Amino acid sequence: MQAQGGKLKILSRDELYEIHRATMELLENVGVKILEQNALKLLKDAGAIVDEKGKRARIPEYLVREALKKAPSRISLYGRDRKYRLNLGGYRVHFSMEGTSVFVLDLETGERRNSTYTDLENFFKLADALENIHHASITVKARDIPEPIAHVYEMYAGFKNTTKTIDGYTYGRTIAMDTIKMASILAGGEEELIKQPMLLGFHNPVSPLQHSKELTEGLMVYARYKQPVIIAPEDQAGATAPITLAGLLVQQNAEVLSGIVIAELTSPGAPVLYGTVSTIMDMKTGNLAYGSVEAALINVASAQLARFYNIPSRGTGGGTDSKIPDIQAGIEKAVTLIMAAMAGINFIYVAAGALESTLTASYEQAVIDNELCGIVLRALRGIEVNDETLAVDVIKEVGPGGHFLAHKHTLKHLKTEHFIPKILNRQMRDAWEKSGSKDLRQVAREKAKEILTKHQPQPLEPSVEKELRVFIKEVEKREKCSYKMF
Repeated sequence: MQAQGGKLKILSRDELYEIHRATMELLENVGVKILEQNALKLLKDAGAIVDEKGKRARIPEYLVREALKKAPSRISLYGRDRKYRLNLGGYRVHFSMEGTSVFVLDLETGERRNSTYTDLENFFKLADALENIHHASITVKARDIPEPIAHVYEMYAGFKNTTKTIDGYTYGRTIAMDTIKMASILAGGEEELIKQPMLLGFHNPVSPLQHSKELTEGLMVYARYKQPVIIAPEDQAGATAPITLAGLLVQQNAEVLSGIVIAELTSPGAPVLYGTVSTIMDMKTGNLAYGSVEAALINVASAQLARFYNIPSRGTGGGTDSKIPDIQAGIEKAVTLIMAAMAGINFIYVAAGALESTLTASYEQAVIDNELCGIVLRALRGIEVNDETLAVDVIKEVGPGGHFLAHKHTLKHLKTEHFIPKILNRQMRDAWEKSGSKDLRQVAREKAKEILTKHQPQPLEPSVEKELRVFIKEVEKREKCSYKMF
C-alpha cells in the first residue's frame, strides 16, 4: 500500500530559489572533481570548463537546465514478478528496508555479530512478507563470501527470495555490468530490461564536491541501460559540509545536480532520483547522527528541492543511532520517518531494520518498523470527508444513548478507517499479563521467527535459476575465487 505525502514544507519558494542560485554559483565558479575520465570528457565536450590536471569541471547553469529537462519526472521500477511495480514521482511515498549493514543482532542470542549470506536471504524473505515494506534492499552484506564475487551472490539472493523490487550494484563498470546481465536473464533480455527496469542503482558523491571513479562508472552503465540511479550525497554538517543546514543543502544540491548532468550526458532520459543521506556530525562524539531531527529537516528540504526540479526523490527515514530496539530507537525512527513521509519523499530508504547508524540490522527491529510504516501510511491518508464518512444518517439512526458497534456502517469502514496493529499491544494489563507480559521486542522476535519459518517466497523459474547459477560460476572463474553454494 502506498500513500500521498507532500503536506510538510519548511522552505518557501523564494528560499528554494536562493538555494538554487547559490548552487549554480558554486557549480560555475568552484566546480566538482570527477575522477572518471570519460565523464570528464563528456562534460568538456558539452561546454563545461574542465581542468584536466585537477580533474575538476566547472558546470554552467544551462547544462544543468538541459539535464533536468531530459530527466524523467516519473520512474517505474519492476520486481521479478512484473506485476509488481513501484511508481516513483509526484507525492507518492514508498518504504524500503535498510541497506548494506555489516552487523546483525542475532535472532536467538540478541548479540551483535558479522552478517552472513544466510542473514541476507532471511532479510529478503522478511521484506517479501512485510506488507508495509515496498522495496527489498540488500539489507546486509554477505561477509562470509569473498568480496570479488559477493555482488553476484547478493543479487541472486534477492532475485530468489522476493518478488518485490530490489537494489542493483554500481560500484565500478564490471560489477555494474554483472548486475545488468543477471537482471537481463530474468527480464528476458537487455531490451526488455531497458523497457521495464529492475535494478535500483546508488551513486554517492564523495563530499565535498567529488565523484569517485568507480561509482561514476556504475552510474554511466546504468544510465545507458535506463536503470534508475539514486544520486545521494552523505554530507556531514560540520565535517564534510558547512555546519549550517542551508549551506549543507547548497553543497548537496551541487553534488546531486552534477551527477544528474553526467547521467543525462551519458544517456538522455536516464532515470535518476534526487537523493540524500545527509545529516549532522554529533559534535560531542564525532559520530554521524542519523536519528537527529536535523536529518529529518534535511529530508524535508530535499523533497522540496526534488519537486523544484521535477524529479523523483529519495531520502532516509527510520534511522537511529541506538544500538538496540529501545525507546531511543522508537523516538528517532518515528520522528525521521513521519517527517520524510509527510514531506513526500518518494522512496524512503532505511525505513525498516536499521540500528546503530545503519551499521547493524535487526530482525526484530524490521518487524517493529513495518508496524511503524503502517501507522505512517495511515497518517498520510488523513481524514476523508464526504457524505458517507460524515455519517449524519448513521448518527440519526443510532440516536441519543445508542451505540455503533453492530451498525453496518462500522463493519463497512472498520478495516479501512482504523489502523489495526499486529504487534502493538492494546490489551488491559490483566490480559497482557496472562499472555506472558511480553515487551515489544519479544513479540517482534516471535513474529520474525514465524515469518522465516512459514513464509515461502514465490520460487524462480527453474530455467532462470539455472542460468543465474551458470553466470555466477562464470564470474567466480573470472575472479579466481568461489563460494561453495551450488
